[in-house]
Amino acid sequence: MGSDDLVEQYREALEAWNRRDLVWILEQATSDFEFHTAQLFDGVEPVYKGREGMVEFWTSFIEEPWALFHLDIDALESAGQDRVLALLTFHGTAHDSAEEVQVPYAHLATFRGDGVCRIDAFADWDEARKAAAEG
Repeated sequence: MGSDDLVEQYREALEAWNRRDLVWILEQATSDFEFHTAQLFDGVEPVYKGREGMVEFWTSFIEEPWALFHLDIDALESAGQDRVLALLTFHGTAHDSAEEVQVPYAHLATFRGDGVCRIDAFADWDEARKAAAEG
């Protein structure tokens, strides 16, 4: 699979995040998938492992706290043969508040074959760009 294909596949993954389609996301992950979080919010673990870990993250971080949740894709680009850099803006409105949270955020996704085997999340776009360049 070429790097352009991976960029499009990750765009589809981000769209699945926005429609809260956890089943689709899990189908795209390898069995040994790891999600290294940016720890933007209290209670988020540094790393979630495997599909079970992603379910735990999804339940405790996406479904429970956020009444409304959306990731804007500000930039999406290839970062070498098997990685995709996504510069995002997180938008969320908590269940217990009408106040919208808006935070810059990034993913550096690593693919193995057709599946995503790792996502490194960053709270800072420059850090994400640096990590992508270090490849």
